[in-house]
Formats: sequence, C-alpha cells, structure tokens
Amino acid sequence: MSKLRVMLVDDHTVLRAGLRLIINSQADMEVVAEANNCSDAVTQAVAHQPDVMILDVTLPGGASLPIIGEIMERGVRTYVLMLTMHDDAAYVRAALAAGATSYVVKTIREQDLLQAIRDTSRGRMVVDLDDEELNASVFRSLLQPGTRRGYATRLSARESEVLRLLGQGFANSEIAEKLDLSPKTIATYRARLSEKLGLRTTADFVKFASDTGTF
Repeated sequence: MSKLRVMLVDDHTVLRAGLRLIINSQADMEVVAEANNCSDAVTQAVAHQPDVMILDVTLPGGASLPIIGEIMERGVRTYVLMLTMHDDAAYVRAALAAGATSYVVKTIREQDLLQAIRDTSRGRMVVDLDDEELNASVFRSLLQPGTRRGYATRLSARESEVLRLLGQGFANSEIAEKLDLSPKTIATYRARLSEKLGLRTTADFVKFASDTGTF
C-alpha cells in the first residue's frame, strides 16, 4: 500500500522535526518534503507533489495563503491543512477561501492531528479551534446553503479590491475616491466584508490584510 505523502511548511525547525517524527512513525504516511518560507514551499511542492501540505499562516517572506493558489496554478494537486496559532474565525474563513481544505490550531492533540491529515487527504474539511464556542459557531456557518465548503467567503473582484485598500488603512471616503464610487457604496462593501470575514475595525482590516497577504 502506498503511503500518504505529506509536506511540512513552517519556519520553526523544532516544530517540523516533531511533526516529521510523529508522521513518519505512522504506517500509512510519510514526510516527503519540507520548507520554511513561501518561495521554497512553492518549489518543493512542485518538485514533490505531496498529497497533503501542512502549512502555517505566516512565514518568512510573507503570508502563506497566496501560495495555495500559486501551487495550484503550477499543476500541484494537493490538499492543504493549515496548522497555525491563530484561533480566529476570520483566519479560518480566509484560509478556506484561499483554497485550504482544513484548519487546525497547534494545540491540537497528536492523534487528532493525524486523523485530520487522513481526513484532509480525502478532501474532508476539518476545523479544530481551541475556543469551543468559536468552533461551534464555525460549524453552524457550515450549514448555510449556497456556500463553498459551508463558507460564504468567496470575495468578488470589487470586494477584494476594497479589502486591499482597507488593509492599507484607507478610510471609506478615500477608497471611494480611488475607485470612483460613492462613499455609501464603499460602506456597503465594507459591511459585506465584515460579515464574511468577521472583521470590524480599521485595525482589524489592517492586521488581517498583513497576516494573510491581502496586499
């Protein structure tokens, strides 16, 4: 029986070593590649074509979410499991919208992580957060009809454009001028983004854009 091929992408050497030991101890999976930054992650993914990529949200050289689309554009057909310290619904939504299959926090138990890898390799979404109420809220949103993997997080081109400018700290009136739209229209887009991503303040938008590579 062929083993499940796993790639690790995290800038913490000790964490990667621990994950490698745990995964390689399993009869049905093995680590075939590792990377500690965005550029190497793309190169190694193309070279090794892993079944599952375990990916952190933030890496040296930039946020990691944009590389999911990049490796897919290069013909890599891998399922992505986000393993991160960010216990936040906005990050979950952003990761799934970017193309990730699963999202778990780094406090997850060893056996639960191994099962999450197996489930992810079958295309099954796994979300495991520390905050039980938040986890329940996330799964309630999975029941919403007409959403991608349960999440209404796919942003339109205009929403993405507004999000990028909000992430740069521009006010509604400034964005309206840049996009040649009315401030009321920008306020509507901002409200939609707040609902989809769970962001409220300008500081929320700026931090989110920086962490997820929205710029």
